[in-house]
Amino acid sequence: MLAKNANDDVVNETERMLRTHYSADARELLNKFLYYKNNPDGRIIEPFSLYATVLNILITSSAVAPERYSDMMSYGEKVYSKMFPYEEKTPGFEELSTIYMEMYNKDGIIPRKIFDENIYDLFSDKFNFMKWAKNITTYTGDGLIESFIKPYAVEARGYFLDEDCFTANIIDVSRKLQNNADRQAVYDDEIEKLHRMSGIYDVNEAALLDAVRKIQMAQVLHDRVVELVKVVEERVNILDSTSRSSVREVKTLCEDEVKKAKYELGIIDDKLKKAYDDCIAEQKQVVLYEKKKLIDDTFAEAEERLSALKQAAEKVINTVKLEMPEGITQVELTGVQRTADIRVSAPAAEKQVVSGAAPRQSVVYSDYVSTAADYIGNNGDYAKVYDVQPAAPDNDIEIPEIKPLLDEEKKFTERYQEAMDKKAYMIAMGEHFHYMFDDVLTAVMENANPYLIGPSGCGKTYMVSQIARILDMDYIDIGYINEEYDILGFCTADGGYSRPNFYRCYKYGKIAFCDELDNGNSRATVKLNSFLSNLMDASYNFPNGENVKRHPNFRIIGAGNTDGNGADSNYNSREKIEESVQQRFTPIYIGYDNEVEKRILVDYPDWYSFLVLFRKATDEWSRKNYGDAPGIITTRDATRIKKYLDNKSFDMNKILDYEFIQTKDITYLAFIEDYMKQILKDHENAMDIFRAFSEKIDLKRG
Repeated sequence: MLAKNANDDVVNETERMLRTHYSADARELLNKFLYYKNNPDGRIIEPFSLYATVLNILITSSAVAPERYSDMMSYGEKVYSKMFPYEEKTPGFEELSTIYMEMYNKDGIIPRKIFDENIYDLFSDKFNFMKWAKNITTYTGDGLIESFIKPYAVEARGYFLDEDCFTANIIDVSRKLQNNADRQAVYDDEIEKLHRMSGIYDVNEAALLDAVRKIQMAQVLHDRVVELVKVVEERVNILDSTSRSSVREVKTLCEDEVKKAKYELGIIDDKLKKAYDDCIAEQKQVVLYEKKKLIDDTFAEAEERLSALKQAAEKVINTVKLEMPEGITQVELTGVQRTADIRVSAPAAEKQVVSGAAPRQSVVYSDYVSTAADYIGNNGDYAKVYDVQPAAPDNDIEIPEIKPLLDEEKKFTERYQEAMDKKAYMIAMGEHFHYMFDDVLTAVMENANPYLIGPSGCGKTYMVSQIARILDMDYIDIGYINEEYDILGFCTADGGYSRPNFYRCYKYGKIAFCDELDNGNSRATVKLNSFLSNLMDASYNFPNGENVKRHPNFRIIGAGNTDGNGADSNYNSREKIEESVQQRFTPIYIGYDNEVEKRILVDYPDWYSFLVLFRKATDEWSRKNYGDAPGIITTRDATRIKKYLDNKSFDMNKILDYEFIQTKDITYLAFIEDYMKQILKDHENAMDIFRAFSEKIDLKRG
């Protein structure tokens, strides 16, 4: 009952779908469907639920146009007649029904009309037939199946007892026939393979006679070889006996020489140790002498300066005494201290004072005063000279307008297309661009604070200059940040303000390029957080008291050789960037770009090939040693090599010495040479340069 209900549902659903189609072909198919539904005697596909099911699959899953439905169903009825000669009583009807329904799916056998009765009958397991059919992907209207695959399959079936092996073979041959233009050659070759596999060879009488003759000649040669082997064995035995005696003599001689060398090395070692100890003792004496001499000279110089200061002080006191008003009788110079005090006192009580002069109290003048008012007194006219004057407003240049490519009121796609047009013009004028340029430019235009990570010389700084030119902006390389005042500036002693380059970028809308960000002071770098929020209405109070509004053009680009997590094998002095700073940057890896170097060395393809070959070897060294390779070749090096070659200032040997060999360990160079030799066949135009490079490595080995 459940099965009957399910079949009724399929029939009803298919009828509903046909009624929703308004094409003429669909209406014709609907009439045929209704006729079959009501007239069982006229049906070809039985049961009717199977007919409704495959028709449903054809409409929903085959991707066949409605005008082809009738044609497909007619073809399907022919296939049904071949597959089900006894209709529902055909053995294995359930399994075959599943296969039959699968044929109606998209790219199935029926939509592509690739059913072949002869090939189908070759398979006892019809699922293997479906496996083969799924591998027929090319257009088959050119007679591929009829002219090649079917004849091959019919003949090949007799050579395979195992059907799985036969299936794998016919799939393989079908693919070769589809992918090869000369199908007849493929067919003949595969038939020949079947013959050889079964021991069938096309051999005539002449070939047999020739084979016999060759076997007789081979026998004669074999006999000669046996005789030669006997002679060789005799000679080998003689040489073996002689060599054994020679080896014993050489071994004894070597052992004597080794003992003698060890004794002489021991003597030399003792002499070297004694010479080393004597040298250390001598250097200690020299250092102690130099130390004593330096201390004596320092004390002598200090005493000389102190004497001069005392003489100058006495001279000042004498001058003060001479110019002192009447009634002042005593001037004292106090002992040595940080501030010199001049004490002026009135005469003692028993001394006579000049008539008319008022008695004066003791007054102390000191060169140490707390403020200008203490020194001048209560005279406000003089005191105000020493008051801190407010910093003048920074109006030396006008605040520029927002750059068109950074104006977020315009659509980003329009701004980006304009930037790409500028880039295309620069390329036409001979400019080279790194393959990561577009991503970095996008990050700058979107105000995402890119942090460019890449090895030295890969073109990070040059890329920033190109971005500045495309955006029509200035950029300032503020270098790595060592102290906070590198960002904020500082107030000078006279009340002014020392403006840093970062202040100018922030206020007047420039690009602040923080190169070697991972080489700075991480505590000072944290100060960047205040400027990385990228709020359009942000402002900051700089040390001069000025509240500076963030210019819309202002951008920050960071760069470093590491990812900000500390030192690595090549950059061992780098600091870890504070996590809060890292989170505000967008990390973008900038590696070496072979295309840029190819354009740089376009006139010297042999040097470009050698550079690529060398870099592959350094990459392999890094992979095997789990670390960055030392002495890698950079884009900057490629530019320098081009200059040498253009100006003919250095020849090939000197370029190899200065750019590829010097400062590198011989073990490392030997690895590089060996790996380059393995892949040299892919870079044959670099053969001459590699040969010279290899000779230099051999010389360095000694």
